[in-house]
Amino acid sequence: MHPIFFSLSLLLAAPLDPLDVGPGLAPPPRGPGLRFIDVGQGSSLLLVGREGQAVLVDAGPPPASEAILAALAEHDLAVVDLWVFSHFDNDHIGGFVRALAGPDNIAGTADDLELRERWDRGLDDAPDTPAATAYAAAEVPRRRVRAGDRWDAPGLSIRVVPAGSPPERAAENALGLALCIEVESLRLLAPGDLPVAQVEAAARACGAVDVLWASHHGSRTGISQAVLVAAAPALVVISAGGDNSYCHPHAETLSLLHSHRVWSTDLAGASPHGSCAGLATAWGRQHHVALADLWLAAGEAD
Repeated sequence: MHPIFFSLSLLLAAPLDPLDVGPGLAPPPRGPGLRFIDVGQGSSLLLVGREGQAVLVDAGPPPASEAILAALAEHDLAVVDLWVFSHFDNDHIGGFVRALAGPDNIAGTADDLELRERWDRGLDDAPDTPAATAYAAAEVPRRRVRAGDRWDAPGLSIRVVPAGSPPERAAENALGLALCIEVESLRLLAPGDLPVAQVEAAARACGAVDVLWASHHGSRTGISQAVLVAAAPALVVISAGGDNSYCHPHAETLSLLHSHRVWSTDLAGASPHGSCAGLATAWGRQHHVALADLWLAAGEAD
């Protein structure tokens, strides 16, 4: 815990103020919304539709399966209609196969998670890692998607937006998908771990959003002033693990976001004398650490 930065949940929060949810905290409200799952140093997001649809984006590292299953259970969701994977790094797909096995961690039993549709960038040039191998072998429907593909349900829309061509011999981060998501009246840009030039392209394609899910866990390589101008977010959410060795969210990112409202699931060492120089001094008055899942309610559109 980082007590100098901890901000208590506001039960009578202003619009777009997330509510900390999780064991021992406030229960998730009923109705549609976005739940940023605290999976440590990784990413996972649950979208809840007005008619009980469930969409997941990414699955965090291997231990994240417990948090994902807990989030689904708290919303009384037994079926995932769509699971989208931005790319194949371990901290975005690691929890997938374990979550499919359900709470008993035994595949092929009655509590297995039902998944109706799975999207990814395609398995070409996927990394040769245990997590990627297990992901490819999972016997659940899978579809390769590209910019322009979309999935719709009442009050819920997921659209793959163009993010420009990755550089030659690109790393896995640059091969990922960028998503423009709408849950009722809320719009979210989810660029995965894309580098900044591609995030800029995705922000232009998606347009102004209510929420920007910061690329690459708040890395300095995933955000720019051009991203903020194109996306014009009212709120920035960062998924990062406690005391992570990458110094995420980076001090330069926090400085760029100094006047923006920011919620981070956690952050690297906060001590002014710690290994992440500048983090404490870059922290703004509108920046908050949840140390839990974040729930953002999406009221039905007028």
